[in-house]
Amino acid sequence: MFVNSRKNTLAGIMFTCFLLPLAGCSNTTTESNAALLVQQQQLADIPLFSANIAIDQQPHRLSISIPEQSKIISSAFTEVDNKTLNAAIIVDEHTAKSALALSLNDTWRGSLHIDTDEPLNLNAYMTTGSIDLDINVQQFYKTALDIVMDCGPDCESSVRLREWALSAKEQGWQKLSIPLTCFMQDNANFAHVKRPITLQMGGKGQLTIASINIKATGPSNFQCPDKATLTTTPDILNEYWAVDWWMPRHKEKVAIAQQGNIDLLMIGDSITHGWENHGKEVWQKHFGDIQTLNIGFSGDRTENVIWRLQHNTVDGINPKLAVMMIGTNNTGHRFDKPEYIANGVKAIIDDLAVRLPKTPLLLLAIFPRSASADDKLRINNEQTNVLLKALAQQYPQVEFANFNAAFLTEGGTLTKEIMPDLLHPHAEGYEIWANQLEPFIDQYLKK
Repeated sequence: MFVNSRKNTLAGIMFTCFLLPLAGCSNTTTESNAALLVQQQQLADIPLFSANIAIDQQPHRLSISIPEQSKIISSAFTEVDNKTLNAAIIVDEHTAKSALALSLNDTWRGSLHIDTDEPLNLNAYMTTGSIDLDINVQQFYKTALDIVMDCGPDCESSVRLREWALSAKEQGWQKLSIPLTCFMQDNANFAHVKRPITLQMGGKGQLTIASINIKATGPSNFQCPDKATLTTTPDILNEYWAVDWWMPRHKEKVAIAQQGNIDLLMIGDSITHGWENHGKEVWQKHFGDIQTLNIGFSGDRTENVIWRLQHNTVDGINPKLAVMMIGTNNTGHRFDKPEYIANGVKAIIDDLAVRLPKTPLLLLAIFPRSASADDKLRINNEQTNVLLKALAQQYPQVEFANFNAAFLTEGGTLTKEIMPDLLHPHAEGYEIWANQLEPFIDQYLKK
């Protein structure tokens, strides 16, 4: 799954220009590509870290951090104050290899950063280069691992490594080579990179690293995900904080569905899931008399809803109404493009139309998140909402509703009184949602 051969992108462009001179190519373009190819062939590899070099002699600055604290790695052992993350220079007892050992102990997010004194211009490396790690994954189950690269002002590009790390756990030292093309995204600029690498971790685990380098060219052994299809490809929620409860909850909901007698189906993520905790009293007050199946799952993205639908989660029911809001985790976890999120929602609607052909669907705009309207996560959700409104108009059984203004001040601010973490409603937020939802419940269930 993780093996591929890197193609010479520039050579491919030049070959295409040779065969198709009318396809927008020119001698100037070909000469420019040729010059860039020569430049790439002359590029030197960039060492970022080597455990064989003393900490105070490293080519770049290393630090570890948790959300509340950051510490420069300046000695053989560095630890954050709450002892949830530490870094130690060790000698591997089996190979006598020097390495940097990273240990996590139940932290939501811990990171290893590599920072440069002078920015790196990586643009010429991005098409044929790679990030190479000499890494040994010792303990890894309830653990997250991503590798992040800065890509300009207010821009980070990440590659998820949890699945790779699970496959490499207890397999000894591994050479992991990730194509830099995996980090390419719209509006990225790698010309002034001061933090070329962050290893972002969470949960509990241990791994050791002997070296990290940026290679100018060479083979890779990691396959970049197809970002355009992630939102529509059915998948379980494989997050370290969900492994204990996600599948048992799915089985529980399937068992409830098989009993039938469901009038209202609620589909979504943690915000819908929250009707069972922070919103429980509000739900009982407004809708407690309605036979409801709540299949909101914390952390779910569109692909996880698709998986659950394909694995019996609505089999045996014929509700009078389905209500769905999904997509904010696509924004928050991966910053998926609005069109990709809309494609995922469309796939869900198409699946529901087959499984529940008589059930109308109320498709809700993704709720606001973050305090201000100019936050990039809020903007991504709002751009998605425009597409969702247009999408709903393509289906006679789908009605679109946008409740977002009810959660915001007149100036568009989301307050912590409504959503304490600026994402999830508490009781007051659920009261607002219930009041907005009530007319639709009356229309479809109490008419």
